[in-house]
Amino acid sequence: MSNLYIGLMSGTSRDSLDACLVSFDDGLEIQKLETLSFSKDYQSSNDQNFIAKEITRKSITLVERLISNSNKENIIGIAFPGQTISHSDEFSLQAGSPEAIAKQFGIPVYADFRNFDIARGGKGAPLIPLFHQFLLCDESKNKLIFNIGGIANGTYLKRMEMELASDVGPGNCLMDEAMRNFGLGLFDKDGALARSGEINDAMLKLLIKDLENLTYPRADDISIYMDVFKKYENEILKLDPADALCTLTELTAIKIIEFIKACDPTDELIFHGGGTENKYLMNRIAESVSIQVKLIDDIAPSKYIEAIAFAYLAYKERAVLFR
Repeated sequence: MSNLYIGLMSGTSRDSLDACLVSFDDGLEIQKLETLSFSKDYQSSNDQNFIAKEITRKSITLVERLISNSNKENIIGIAFPGQTISHSDEFSLQAGSPEAIAKQFGIPVYADFRNFDIARGGKGAPLIPLFHQFLLCDESKNKLIFNIGGIANGTYLKRMEMELASDVGPGNCLMDEAMRNFGLGLFDKDGALARSGEINDAMLKLLIKDLENLTYPRADDISIYMDVFKKYENEILKLDPADALCTLTELTAIKIIEFIKACDPTDELIFHGGGTENKYLMNRIAESVSIQVKLIDDIAPSKYIEAIAFAYLAYKERAVLFR
């Protein structure tokens, strides 16, 4: 297989670094997929120097794994989004060194995707809708695709055209933050704790009110949601952990459902991202809509969609090139 691209991705949840080796010459062809865990403190660290060194080092390790037993000359480029530190409509800050990766392998590195998009009139996020359009557009159907990572975003494809693409609300970020603050781990596996709790209506109303003025399309910095959590942190942590998780899960579901209602009519509803592993969240969404909820896994593994998407953006040269 020739004309290969490597895609790397660490989302706002910072739970792992995912990578792919793919080609787009004849549709999507996947050759290899790999994942690497970060160091213990990476997910919660605010040390930009540590984050930059960690994601650069881990990216080099992962690329080495991908190119082993492959013809290096067939690899056209490496897509390196880095780790988002902060984001606004005017500027996006990513940690990591594309220069170091390019020097290590002698392969061109595509990076700074978000500022490249902003410079051309975009918002810098979400960026994967272009890949959604390539992979999923259909002349006979309207499709709505959600990526549930730390932040949830949606792409509305009206047949062959991209009608709307936007961040829509918190994905896993508030649920994960609550788990860490309760000392219960990094995430609520399968949404089991949330499923055992009850929604605290008073807290849910406060959270919804703080997020009610967000419009579409938009690109959310995760600080929007972390600030809301901090504002109500004392009240949240006074709740039974199961009730707190149930309430925060409901907030994520509500913001996704709001976007579904804004994208009427929709024939297919497709999900990917780490949030799809939260069975309780996915059940709450499915119970609230009349459209069948599908996962993208029949086409490509959900976990690696964002890495593949950034490889596609490199293929389309929608980034800054480092050599």
